[in-house]
Amino acid sequence: MKYWVFVLTIILLGLSACTTFHGLTLVSPKAGHPNAPTKVDTLQPTLKWKPSSQTDVAYDVIIYEGIEMATGNRLAGLVGKEAYYRQGIKETEHKVEDVLKPKTEYYWSVRVRQGEQVSDWSRYDYFLFGGVGWVSGKNLLIRFKTPKKVR
Repeated sequence: MKYWVFVLTIILLGLSACTTFHGLTLVSPKAGHPNAPTKVDTLQPTLKWKPSSQTDVAYDVIIYEGIEMATGNRLAGLVGKEAYYRQGIKETEHKVEDVLKPKTEYYWSVRVRQGEQVSDWSRYDYFLFGGVGWVSGKNLLIRFKTPKKVR
């Protein structure tokens, strides 16, 4: 018993995580572990992000479907076809106007638009250190999964 308490203490002391955004910080659905999509409770989620430090800007939003293999599993980090796109959004949140597919993984991002100039799409890096091992991902889009049933 003392051994497991010691091991757990060491692991907890050595556990650390870091998420770094490139571009705008995407707030909701939030960035999570690259292999575990954030679950949303609707087929028309509201996407939220932190505002740009620039003035007089608009935002573009894009959503891609995840790639599904013949086995029914999805490949983390690989995006498929574009499922949704809107540009010129003035607010820092946007409710998806189209109904997304149920029980499907999607990836989303946002960029800044100032006239005809646009920034790169927002992405993030993830690093988790757990005592003796780590998991990381670079240049990722935020991943979320829609519910099984329509509410």
